[in-house]
Amino acid sequence: MPKTQSKSASRSKSHSPYAPSSRSSSTLPKRVTFAPAVRDDAEDCSSDSDEVRFGPSEKVNIRALFSDRIKGWSDEKIQRFTDYMHYPYDMAPIPPRKSTQHHRYHFGYYISFTELCKFSEECNVRWTADCPPDPGAFLESVLNVIMLDGRKVRLRSAWVREEDKARFPRMEESVGEECYIVVVLSMADYLRGSRPTNFEVKEVTNIMRRKPIWWKGV
Repeated sequence: MPKTQSKSASRSKSHSPYAPSSRSSSTLPKRVTFAPAVRDDAEDCSSDSDEVRFGPSEKVNIRALFSDRIKGWSDEKIQRFTDYMHYPYDMAPIPPRKSTQHHRYHFGYYISFTELCKFSEECNVRWTADCPPDPGAFLESVLNVIMLDGRKVRLRSAWVREEDKARFPRMEESVGEECYIVVVLSMADYLRGSRPTNFEVKEVTNIMRRKPIWWKGV
């Protein structure tokens, strides 16, 4: 279930040389203001709006963001940590080309509708029971603060496969049904060469509190 404060390190990749971020909650405040953008009702999962606009590579100041954690570390260890956080995240196993030729695939996180609404209710200062704001747009706006190089988090739909249900047995949906996923990269953008960094994925993982995988899009 998504959370707004990172109190413990995520362990989404056991081969990581360092624990992911446990930055203070100041980056993602308990309740934030959100001005919803106008959304086209005709927009669906086939929209080309997911395409990443390539530009100069962005790099966050890892030393500043993790100043408390790296205090007392040697310069060599700090540099290894900084380099690691800037490296592309390992998204293996990649869906086979035969599958991607016939179906859309997205790399991201499962989220139930209940969790999606609860996240907005707890964190959006404009939330009211009578007229709640769009919870999907709100979640996207919060997570997009983390993303770099034109990448954007998108809420999409995916089919629940048997392997998905086995991996996430508490999913509300059954095999063959549609579920919501929080996408950090589409297969189309992956094939164009876009790669989220360890920093981006691990920060989102700290909030989502579950591992990202490749999903078969609806």
